[in-house]
Amino acid sequence: MTFPPSAPPPPRDAPEPAAGWRDQRRLVTALTACFGVMVVVSVLLAVALANRISVVRDLRNGQFVNILQRAEDADDYVRAASSLFVLVQVVVAVLFIVWMFRGAKNQEALARPHPRFGPGWAVGAWFVPLANLVLPVLMMQDLWRGGDASHGRGDPAWRDAPGSSLVAWWWVAWVASLVRFAYSGAGLHDSGSLDDVETRNIIALVGLAVLAVAAALAVVVVREVSRRQLDALRAQRSWYEAAGGD
Repeated sequence: MTFPPSAPPPPRDAPEPAAGWRDQRRLVTALTACFGVMVVVSVLLAVALANRISVVRDLRNGQFVNILQRAEDADDYVRAASSLFVLVQVVVAVLFIVWMFRGAKNQEALARPHPRFGPGWAVGAWFVPLANLVLPVLMMQDLWRGGDASHGRGDPAWRDAPGSSLVAWWWVAWVASLVRFAYSGAGLHDSGSLDDVETRNIIALVGLAVLAVAAALAVVVVREVSRRQLDALRAQRSWYEAAGGD
């Protein structure tokens, strides 16, 4: 892909388009694998929650054979699966933030002027209370726009490029999955009625299912944004060489 003939030629001292570029390919592969592990661990935790719900229902129906041991085992299963789940989430979160930071730096390498969010927001956007429900997806949409190869270096119109419905659906699924924290699965030894324990575990189970969808969408988002940025870089290189850049 090349840029329109109307694009101005690069100055003789203009840097080669790859200056400051950060290769994301290995990181994308690692993130893809980690999101896959997250889905698998989510399934394990979902099975553990479903088992605990089964024990609750047996209690309600008066089936008390080995019920104390089953209750203890059910809670232990959930605790073990939850610990593994948290560990995987931490790894994914770190890699994802690093990927977003590098993506924002690649926006600079592509000479996208006046970005709404600088690279620092790749970290900060996730830690501002309440605003972290909006800022990360806005930044991700700008990473998507910045990968539009039809915009040349320094073209401010890149900010007006269309966003992505894929990014929007990923974020909707991610935010919806947070219900699992508001209604974290209650243990069989916690206070509260059996109905309350069952309800909270069911909601946590639904939240996990939505999280698995969000993780699958995140893989596609990461790969597509990275591909678009790489396509934009290749287009800029092609135009740079055609315009007589050294």
